[in-house]
Amino acid sequence: MMTVKQKTQRAVWLLGIAALVLVWCSKSSPLYAFNDWMDANIFFTMGKSMLHGRVLYRDVFDHKGPVLYLLYGLAACVDNTGFGGVLLLETAAFAAFLWLGLRSAEVICGRALHPAWTALPAAAVAASRAFSHGGSAEELLLPLLAAALFGAVSTLRASRPMPLRRVVLHGFLAGCALWLKYTVLGFYLVWAVLLAVLYLRRGWRGPLGRAIGAYLGGMALATLPWVVYFGVQGALGDWFTCYFYDNLFLYKGEGGGAAALAQHLWWAVRDALPVAVLLAAFLLWAALRRPAAAGAVAALAAGLAFTSLMGGYLVYYGLVLSVFAPLGLVPLILLVEKCKTPAAAKRLASAAAVALALVWCVTRSPNRALRWRTADSMPQRRFARQINGASLLNYGTLDGGFYTAAGVLPPCRYFCVTNMPLDDQWAEQNALLAEGGVDYVVALTGDLGTAFPRYAVVDQCSCDGGEGLLTWYLYKRQA
Repeated sequence: MMTVKQKTQRAVWLLGIAALVLVWCSKSSPLYAFNDWMDANIFFTMGKSMLHGRVLYRDVFDHKGPVLYLLYGLAACVDNTGFGGVLLLETAAFAAFLWLGLRSAEVICGRALHPAWTALPAAAVAASRAFSHGGSAEELLLPLLAAALFGAVSTLRASRPMPLRRVVLHGFLAGCALWLKYTVLGFYLVWAVLLAVLYLRRGWRGPLGRAIGAYLGGMALATLPWVVYFGVQGALGDWFTCYFYDNLFLYKGEGGGAAALAQHLWWAVRDALPVAVLLAAFLLWAALRRPAAAGAVAALAAGLAFTSLMGGYLVYYGLVLSVFAPLGLVPLILLVEKCKTPAAAKRLASAAAVALALVWCVTRSPNRALRWRTADSMPQRRFARQINGASLLNYGTLDGGFYTAAGVLPPCRYFCVTNMPLDDQWAEQNALLAEGGVDYVVALTGDLGTAFPRYAVVDQCSCDGGEGLLTWYLYKRQA
């Protein structure tokens, strides 16, 4: 049992490592002039709108879960026109992921491990292509998944059932994951089956029934606030239509099936290769030393991949598989300890891990070319000075970050055009411009004045945010 001092020291280590890798790898960091990733800015706009009284899905539209928007809304309370609050959110979530991952590795290893070792999986995750820009839903899911993984491996090694209060907590966290991004449900389904099989094999039939009730009760606790929120606003239909129906039946990838899953899994390995190496190293070691743990982790990874990668693929989808990366520390540390090296060198191994992680993040992050840009080089910052709090519409494309940078709320439900094939998005935006309903418009096309003669281009700015050069145009309504 660790003392309070030891727990505090461990927390400082893990927060420091999380901050170290994220400040170099996340575009929410002050080393980057602005996080112009469109998805993150949609989350930001949805979250701010929610905290200003707009009802999610009914008054502002996107198709992720309400927990994600709540987290971004809270981050906006710290920094309303930038990503300082999001960076704090990322750091806290990443540190929690590392802490829980380290605890899982310690349970399997059978003893305490120095927290400095977590710098290696931290760098492997944050500097991967799958990490993308920073602030993704998948990144914020990692601590929730890591908590379930820790619960599974600790119960596997325990001699008695999991305490019911802990089962309730796991159910609550699973509910939070459901309402953040439901594509990780495969992980939780496998988790529940694994523990049910374990309980039955050990003859814990009575505790199994109570655990099922406690787990479902925890999920209900995570769901109830949203039922109340949407129910009071008369928006239950909007919630379920957008979050489930639209996602399942309108937001289509390039097809499913075993072949698509295999291809997407291969891409996920490619986009997070160091993470895949750490997972493979653990599975190979555990297959020989801890076969039950190897089987459980492989089953959880398969369940997670099945629902996260089956329908389609974007580069950040596979980031959730990073939850298993800290397990790769077990064979690595045991190998270092077996090497015939001086004791002093072994004591320096953890410090070397931190140094290697820093070098890796500085030199290997896919965002490295975007550091140190000036505010004037970013269309979001440049246009925000001209908008100066006036009304604004992001026309015809995903949220480019102009609502965020300008500190303004959107003028309509479809404040940007998402990937959903919904004609209402275009109809509402076109109607708003036809009546001259906003002071400024930002768009990726320079000929809007043809269809909407009340608007003229007053500025333009080109910028490459890591996915190709984009030229943004700023229109102003003419008197």
